[in-house]
Amino acid sequence: MEAVVASAMLVPYLVGIVAVLFIGPMALFCLRPDVLRARFTGGADALGALAPSSARQLTADLGRLGFEALGVKTEKTPLRPAVRELSFVAHDRRCYASIGLGSLGPRLYYFTPLPDAGFVLTSNGAFPGIRTESVAQRSYRGCGAQELLGHHSRTLAELGRRGEVVPTPEGRIEATYAYYRTPEVRRVLRRTGVVLLVWVGVIGWVLFR
Repeated sequence: MEAVVASAMLVPYLVGIVAVLFIGPMALFCLRPDVLRARFTGGADALGALAPSSARQLTADLGRLGFEALGVKTEKTPLRPAVRELSFVAHDRRCYASIGLGSLGPRLYYFTPLPDAGFVLTSNGAFPGIRTESVAQRSYRGCGAQELLGHHSRTLAELGRRGEVVPTPEGRIEATYAYYRTPEVRRVLRRTGVVLLVWVGVIGWVLFR
């Protein structure tokens, strides 16, 4: 009987420890995004082998819209699994396109860094909304590749800006780091990190009070 009670008491502690181990590294990244390391782990020729079947329609749609493959980009932060995405660039150098390979299925976003800082990012996933004079980040859930590109182009026109991207893996990596250096993005991440740390504190208090 005592063993059963002890096992029942152990379960919440294990759940709490797992939660802290999951939330803690995410909070670290949000508060210190410079810990992120990005690199290409496969070239354009690797897309066919690494792309899941669920992403093939989006890949084909991007090809019809004038995008060419750059390769497979991987982002990694300490104590968290790597995040992979299929990376593309527009033939006219107006923007990058990426298909994120997450647990909820493939998600598409277009990304145009602006020459004098700032960017436009348009996603059909769940990026938090940001809008300033030099940054526009917005999500349109469930939007297809062509419609999403229309939203992206209109946002660039509304800002009165014309971006031009470097059509190489190295240029895409630098654009990734520039995104995380943007003050508007850092503010959003910082708020999220603080909330996550509060949750870690609450979980710790509940478990060890």
